[in-house]
Amino acid sequence: MRVLALIFMVLAFLVGGFCTGVLFKNIENRMGTDGDSEKLEEVYRLVENEQKQIDQLKKDGIDVTKIEDPQIKESLEIIESTPAKWKVVYAGKLGILLAVLAFVMVVVAFMKKEFVTKLSILVALLSVVLWAITPYMEAGTFSGANPKSLALIGCIGLVVCSACAFMSYKLHLKKSQATA
Repeated sequence: MRVLALIFMVLAFLVGGFCTGVLFKNIENRMGTDGDSEKLEEVYRLVENEQKQIDQLKKDGIDVTKIEDPQIKESLEIIESTPAKWKVVYAGKLGILLAVLAFVMVVVAFMKKEFVTKLSILVALLSVVLWAITPYMEAGTFSGANPKSLALIGCIGLVVCSACAFMSYKLHLKKSQATA
């Protein structure tokens, strides 16, 4: 039974670890920054400038939702489609950290150490947090899967991986107590 739990753990890790590990690249592709922090800052400066223009129009008493000006409509679309900066930055970093922690958990599970129980709970909780903070971003021309969907697949894979790692240790304890 433990062998079956370990097999499912490895398979779930391959799916979940891959999805969370490549999440940062997926988000970068959607943002059009290709890992360049200066490009990311430029995108958010553009959004900030657009927001200032919209705020100025609102101060002047103009209802921006009823204006037919294409430039204002484009500004509103840019503001709405750009996720919060902290989500973009932290979701990618947490995805990489989670993939590394999941790999460590898999190794520790094969070593039959008690630490795997705490690590499996941590990985499961962090994978849910990752899914919660990952921004939903509309598709571009060459952007691939939606980051939120990728994070959900990774979350499910790593929760299954964590459950199997937890069960493999508990089954090891049960077997060692039965033979003792």
